Amino acid sequence: MIQFVVLIALSTSLCAFAAPVDFARGRVVEPMETTAIQRLTIPQDVYEWVVRADLGDLRVYNGELLEVPYAIRRPASIEDHTPWVVLPVFPLPSPRNKSEDTAQVNIELADSGAVIAVHGASVNNLQGGDFLIDASAIDIGITELDIDWSQEGGFMGKFQIEASDDLDDWHATVTSATLATLETGGRKIIVDKITLPGVHTRYLKISQLDGATPITIDRVSARALRRQLPQRHWKTLAGAAREQGYEYDTGGQFPLDRIILELEQPTFLITAKLFSKAASGDRWRNRGERTFYRVEVDGAFVSSDPVAYPTRDQYWRAEIPHDEQPPPTLKVGWLPDELVFIKQGDAPYLMVYGQADITGRPWPMSELLNRLGNDVEIQNIPFARLSAANRLGGPARLLSAPDPLDWETILLWAVLVVGVAGIVLLAFRLARQ
Repeated sequence: MIQFVVLIALSTSLCAFAAPVDFARGRVVEPMETTAIQRLTIPQDVYEWVVRADLGDLRVYNGELLEVPYAIRRPASIEDHTPWVVLPVFPLPSPRNKSEDTAQVNIELADSGAVIAVHGASVNNLQGGDFLIDASAIDIGITELDIDWSQEGGFMGKFQIEASDDLDDWHATVTSATLATLETGGRKIIVDKITLPGVHTRYLKISQLDGATPITIDRVSARALRRQLPQRHWKTLAGAAREQGYEYDTGGQFPLDRIILELEQPTFLITAKLFSKAASGDRWRNRGERTFYRVEVDGAFVSSDPVAYPTRDQYWRAEIPHDEQPPPTLKVGWLPDELVFIKQGDAPYLMVYGQADITGRPWPMSELLNRLGNDVEIQNIPFARLSAANRLGGPARLLSAPDPLDWETILLWAVLVVGVAGIVLLAFRLARQ
């Protein structure tokens, strides 16, 4: 709070340019660690106080009250891997000619579908060949396998991965992948991972394709690559009845991506025509007709999914034909933007927002963000902390200032009025004489 007061005191003494006090509100930014690039998630009240939909009336200042380069970007999906899970692996006979009988192989399954054992005359003495991988106990879309095998010396071979849910029908998921152990110049190169396209299956089969010496697979581990968006924020709006419909105000320039109509009663089904507009004076834009519901089936409630509407429109309208129900509420969801800024100059840093008479600040950050996305992984950049919102110029900054007086025009009109008055006075005197 002391830092905030110091910044405001300094800004009031440096009014030759747009200073923090010229904005409606502000928050102190506390950078994390020593990274030169910082990012933060735009909080809800920023969308409620900015005037521009592109957040152009937002700035970041350093301790010397100099503007700091920044950019606004849409949040990217977060990627991480599940932990490695060791899967049971069983050797299978791999016939080298069409006449070889493989019908003697018997796969014993548990009630859950897990493989208990593989029986067959040629299985016990099998040294390499095909291998059955039991993935029935995991519920992930496998994107990577880690293979451990027994083989003396160097090895390189091509393998195929097939998938099945019943051990009868198999389909290829990877037609050719390389496993290798190579030694050169005293260095050892191991290629022991196979990438899969997110396979969600109960069983996998790995088969060697070429004529290399068969290997014996000792262990197989699997994991999945998870992609998820940041947490979606929601806001519930009460409707105002107007002209055979209900109108809603989101209260700001939110980057909406989901909406849903709901009634307070436990079960409902409504069909509504939806409209939206960016400003109160704009014409309504038809968003189509949608059906929303919540019903109980066997003791469980089933609800309609939110409708995807990527827009920053602030005003919404719902028209419900034959409406005999209480006013529905509108739930809007959005994924907050991210602000990425360069930690340029000394702390404390201040993010300010809400100014009707300022234009966007086009910092040339696009090339930097592209490099960060390719080389650094933006999701690894730490999030800065934000203080509670504080009032600066207040709501008055959201209204455009009146146009300045045109003194030249005023002076010309004054001269004209004085001249006309003089002529009238002279005419009056001449008339009296």
